[in-house]
Amino acid sequence: MPTAFTLRLRPFRPWRPDASQLHGLACALFERSGTAHDRHDKPFATWPVARDPADPHVGLLLRCSWLRDEPSPFDAAATPTVRLGSATCALVEAHQRQAACADLATGPPATTATGTFRSPTYFAHNGGTTLAPEPRLIAGSWRRHWNQALPPGSPLHIDDDLWRQLHHAVRLGPYDLHTAELDSGRGSPRLGFVGTAILQLERGAPRQVRSAFATLVRYAPYCGTGAQTTHGFGATTTAISTATGATPATTLG
Repeated sequence: MPTAFTLRLRPFRPWRPDASQLHGLACALFERSGTAHDRHDKPFATWPVARDPADPHVGLLLRCSWLRDEPSPFDAAATPTVRLGSATCALVEAHQRQAACADLATGPPATTATGTFRSPTYFAHNGGTTLAPEPRLIAGSWRRHWNQALPPGSPLHIDDDLWRQLHHAVRLGPYDLHTAELDSGRGSPRLGFVGTAILQLERGAPRQVRSAFATLVRYAPYCGTGAQTTHGFGATTTAISTATGATPATTLG
């Protein structure tokens, strides 16, 4: 089932990995034996590696997530060390939080949610890249990962008809965003947007659309948003707005 991991790592020497090394570690943790490495629908997402507040001079903090609605192949208890590029790191501590897709899909419907984009977010779109916080691209990236997480024929799939309704109903509300750079893993930094944005449905959206919207909002912190989420881009947290305030959909760490 979708699982968010927070790993405290201690390299055996001071080390700051690049995006390709982060991606390589995530592949080692989450790709099952025999899985084609060049598949585009990777079953994981990562946040950029950060300094560990409990060990700021050497320690690293890695937030990552398993996206599929099946057990994760990564077993923290059986993994005393990991490799980030050429650096061996002790796995000091691991925390995880998980939720079955059925639980994410059966929560209350919603019409308004706040997305916080914790690392640069962009979209690969029509052969180019898009930096604008287009609500249909945001929700569309969540829907793509959600459907990939489920087994074929699952009744939890958001099918094309329901997606068309959601696509037409979702709007961008107030936002506080700016651009930032992140190592792309391809020898140069890439721009994306970071900050907060409110997504909302048009008035009168049917219940099934409101339910699908809430499902995707709850799943977003696992899958991230946009392109290169396996390299640290698009790290996302969300909160659903209720009559009493905003309720976090889930958190990583």
